[in-house]
Amino acid sequence: MEIKWLHLKSFRNYQDQEVDFRPGLTILQGENGQGKTNILEGIYYLLTGKSYRVHREQELARWGENEFHLYGDFIVQRRKLRLESHYQDKRKIIKINQIPCRKLSEYVGTINVVFFSPDDLVMVKGGPAERRRFLDLHIAQHHSKHIQLLNAYNKVLQQKNALLKQGQGGSKSQIAQIELWNEQILRIGSEIIRNRWEFTGLLSRKAQDIYGQISSGKEELTMDYHALGKNNLEEALAAFPKLLAEKMSLEMERKMVLIGPHRDDILFKLNERSARLYGSQGQQRSIVLSTKLAELEVIRQEKGDYPLLLLDDVLSELDRFRRDYLLDYTKSLQQTIMTMTSGETLTQRASLLLKVEKGQIGRIE
Repeated sequence: MEIKWLHLKSFRNYQDQEVDFRPGLTILQGENGQGKTNILEGIYYLLTGKSYRVHREQELARWGENEFHLYGDFIVQRRKLRLESHYQDKRKIIKINQIPCRKLSEYVGTINVVFFSPDDLVMVKGGPAERRRFLDLHIAQHHSKHIQLLNAYNKVLQQKNALLKQGQGGSKSQIAQIELWNEQILRIGSEIIRNRWEFTGLLSRKAQDIYGQISSGKEELTMDYHALGKNNLEEALAAFPKLLAEKMSLEMERKMVLIGPHRDDILFKLNERSARLYGSQGQQRSIVLSTKLAELEVIRQEKGDYPLLLLDDVLSELDRFRRDYLLDYTKSLQQTIMTMTSGETLTQRASLLLKVEKGQIGRIE
């Protein structure tokens, strides 16, 4: 999978900018605040329909503008595709080869992408919501139905939470309505749990191998998906209806939904100890690096081709061994786009070196 051309219009600090890419390693060089990361964000948004930095589309529009437009030409399995993503009149419009897509699920996964930045350390150090988000974003690139499941589940969750907040004192009417919502939570939530569980298993095996290479076999990485407080899929699914019934009174008391995949988590462990609690900064960075590279391998295994890899200033956060490991790894990929403040030490590795300054992009010969 490869990007050939990108056009950003009224996106972030870009007024109207086009850039051509090549296979291999592209380096976007420039000082902080010039727009390097905005290019990666534009590519990522164009491919996934989401930003990894903000939640509101309006925040992506250039200062003083109410809309933005993104275009890109891509090659996937020798086939050329043009993707478009527009935000105008407070709504999103997405197209493949100029044909509008009615749903995001028809669009996401057309071209796969993996994004890696220093902020991804939150996968290990942060809360469960960050790890669930990572899982769901990846799964959505493979199985478009997962987006529909998440949207349906969130709507049910909102409806049940609204009902609980009404505080009817556990009346027969309220209990009957809660039981109806619980049926939906059970049906949709079970599919979400199964998808996450299966993906975590695939990712864990790949990440374990990669981490073993990075640590020279001195440490063992494990990743366990905990659904409903259990680390066994069949046990979790069997316990789901019982837990919904048992926690109903507590949910009514606290006026919030307490049971479901919206509270699940992934546990990263090194030699059977919590990496979040006991791992050093270097170990946690190695876990994120291993997980991102494992994500590449899982996509290649499922799609038959490596995805596009976006690296946002990650080399400055890695020691020399891990930096060299990552750069050597990118040699096997079709295309990698990387940002950095200085490209001098990598100019011989790059197939394309671009200078980014004040929202303008130019080639460095």
